Amino acid sequence: MNSAVSETAQPAIGKPEAEFKIGQYNYRWADLGIRIGVDRLDDEGPGEMSVYSEDGGTSKLLFWGRTNLLSVQSCSQLAKRLDENVKLDWSTILTYVSTLTFQEHRRGEPILQIGKRPASTKVEYQLYPVLEKGQATTLYAPGGCAKSYLADYFAILIQLGYTGLDSDHFGLIPEATNCLYLDWESNKEDHERRVWAIKQGLGIETEECFFYRFCEQPLAGDIHALQRLVVDNDIGFVIVDSQQAASGYGPDAAQQASSFYNALRSLRCTSLTIDHVSKSDWASPGTESTGPYGSVVKYNRARSVFEIKKAQEPGDDFLELSLKHIKHNEGKLLKPIGVRIDFNHDKESHLENVTFKLCNVADNPELAKTLSVRDRLVGALKSGKREVPELSEELNVAETVIRARLNDNKKTFKHFTDGWGLLV
Repeated sequence: MNSAVSETAQPAIGKPEAEFKIGQYNYRWADLGIRIGVDRLDDEGPGEMSVYSEDGGTSKLLFWGRTNLLSVQSCSQLAKRLDENVKLDWSTILTYVSTLTFQEHRRGEPILQIGKRPASTKVEYQLYPVLEKGQATTLYAPGGCAKSYLADYFAILIQLGYTGLDSDHFGLIPEATNCLYLDWESNKEDHERRVWAIKQGLGIETEECFFYRFCEQPLAGDIHALQRLVVDNDIGFVIVDSQQAASGYGPDAAQQASSFYNALRSLRCTSLTIDHVSKSDWASPGTESTGPYGSVVKYNRARSVFEIKKAQEPGDDFLELSLKHIKHNEGKLLKPIGVRIDFNHDKESHLENVTFKLCNVADNPELAKTLSVRDRLVGALKSGKREVPELSEELNVAETVIRARLNDNKKTFKHFTDGWGLLV
């Protein structure tokens, strides 16, 4: 036992060294050899506390359990219990812990003055141009659209600092950070197989990769443990797969979605949330979806939202995707991004590698529907001049909309004597 805490005369108790992290409150009295941590704190007072005595680099656990820091009776009982192991003025120590913890817990975020010129007026990205840094992005589609493969791919690029889909005019450019994949849908074995194959396709030999966690509880109910994981592992990017499972259950979908985003925001990370579409949207793949399945709160709370459309024929060992940008709170919407994913197997049908490359959305009739009407008109008129009724039938767009887009873009389209054509 530390000689400083074993004397009959109890030493004076001074203010401890304090360290506060996300959801964690840590205190240390170096002269007493005492260290105390508090987490999983409720605003009403209960929290989990761990108390250690330290001597010569070794720690001894004196107490671990849930106690009410705002209850005089609970703190008094705990002080008596601790005094049986180490003779100290535990009442004063616990008063410090309770007071400092709730001062910090209830302090909230400080108010700040804004309006001065920022260091940069550019939007920062964790993975340019699809994942805004420090913000929540949602990627949604029906099942079987390779959403998890795409999320694994993004995580590898960010974790290892690799540029993806690299071409002369486009690239996914990462700002490297530690990544955490929170999985409510699959398991570690599935992701290890996928991640290994993606790394083989990128030519990455190292075994290093991102963190993974199998999840069962709703995100909001598990947030204290997740906060600790983010702090302990210096996580900067979190994937939630999927929001429908991570939101939990209950009669109020809007409240569930709000609780989900409040919890996600507390992690203070860039995030990618994978979600699904409604049954009606799934049954009609050629139609425009109204957003992720469930409450409109999901759409409103995400800072950026992408919808995935897939094109794949039976028997193909590849698929093509269109990532349609339908919402962005900061900046303009991107044009649909075409991604081709190839699943390459050996002669015995073992997966050897998975590769990702850009594809032209306009070249795929199914994916071309995700383009703007203007861009679809450009594609249709490349083969020759057409009149409005013919264009309307081909593109399955109302004549009034076709006529409006043609007239609104006089630098691109012109009506000649034999129909509408391109100026470029």
